[in-house]
Amino acid sequence: METEHIDHIGIAVENINEAIKFYQEKFGMKLLHYEVLNDRGIKVAFLVGKNNEQTAIELIEPIDHEDMSNTVSKFLKNKGPGLHHLAIRVENINKALEELSSKGLQLIDKQPRPGARGHLVAFIHPKSVMGVLLELVQSKE
Repeated sequence: METEHIDHIGIAVENINEAIKFYQEKFGMKLLHYEVLNDRGIKVAFLVGKNNEQTAIELIEPIDHEDMSNTVSKFLKNKGPGLHHLAIRVENINKALEELSSKGLQLIDKQPRPGARGHLVAFIHPKSVMGVLLELVQSKE
């Protein structure tokens, strides 16, 4: 499977507004996109550096921190804030899922689903990726 580039690095946070402010003040990053994904129970913010809008940091906060059916709430409870996932951009997400499945990787999503920024996304289980939750991202363009 060919990847285009690293799309973003997902970071679970307790308070997205404080985290946005932290990355802006400490690292001079700019807010590229903010969105509430009610169907997934999360708020997300994408920040980028001055010279690179291809690779972002995605801050993720659960809407309801007490909802343990939410994977981000559960992650924060068990591990605390920190690195949640790595996302790579692919040209054709359906083809990538077929190829990775044929290579024996465990798919969390067998079909892509709508994600932030209008992109299609699908997740690969960390057991198949040396302990890293991997997200595939296909641009809406």
